Amino acid sequence: MVDSLKTLKTVFLSSSVGGLTGKILGTLMPSFCFQAVMSKQEGYGPFCTISFDCDFPRDIKSIPKVLELLKRHDVLASFACVGQWIRRFPDEHRLIVDAGCEMLNHTETHPNLFHPDYDYACGEGLSKERFNEISFERRQEEIFRGHETFIEVLGIEPSGFRAPHFGALHKEDVYPLLGKLSYSYSSSTVASSSPSYGLPYLTTGSIWEFPLSPCPRHPFGVFDSWHALGKHGATHSASGDLSHLFKELCENVLRTGGYANVYFDPYDLLHSGELERILEYVKSTQLEVIGYEKLISKISRKTPVFV
Repeated sequence: MVDSLKTLKTVFLSSSVGGLTGKILGTLMPSFCFQAVMSKQEGYGPFCTISFDCDFPRDIKSIPKVLELLKRHDVLASFACVGQWIRRFPDEHRLIVDAGCEMLNHTETHPNLFHPDYDYACGEGLSKERFNEISFERRQEEIFRGHETFIEVLGIEPSGFRAPHFGALHKEDVYPLLGKLSYSYSSSTVASSSPSYGLPYLTTGSIWEFPLSPCPRHPFGVFDSWHALGKHGATHSASGDLSHLFKELCENVLRTGGYANVYFDPYDLLHSGELERILEYVKSTQLEVIGYEKLISKISRKTPVFV
């Protein structure tokens, strides 16, 4: 039995980069496959980065309360912010700066914000483009304009980036663009398709990539509030489900060493009550919650480079 499990684990890990076999195993044996991915992180950390994607106006309006809860629990989070919303809601975004939280360039307009099935995503001016399908020149424009907005409105220069919807919409040709802006990191990939099984790794141009962690029940997905709470048919929407899964992820990291990198939508996490539960859990542990930029200073430069 033990040998069979070791064989399955080897098959899953060798197939995890988008392989059909790995995906079948991930569907049939999610907990086992989640452990297989996390086992590759043993001895690293333990660290945790909590990030928020401020994609819609309703998320921006949730920022003050989110920051209040973060301060109450002595936690610094990272915020991926969109240029057009920084210009429209400068005061809310300045609160992030004043709180000492890290901010990431999330492009100027966030291509592919429009979604006909959600009232808050049907507003005028929401982009229908997909970040991975627009031209290289348009991707450059989105990143550079977003960077300029941070400087013009907030007076700061971000050093990190997150691609809109990350994962499948991420394009590796952004790394040289980030290098031109002297960025040090991106968080735009997912653990199951990363060459490092979710640990930070160096890409071209010495840009650090921080993959988003897997969900314990969906090892080929990411640990986020969208699949758990936000979308129609969300899979972990019962009260306490998401915070319980967060605890499961972090206890694994604490037990063996590793890295938990999670992403949330401010509105969903705040109004579900899950943010307070998650922060209460963090407060009760020895888990180090740390931003991407500060984590880079702790990372060994022996980490392999993946092009």
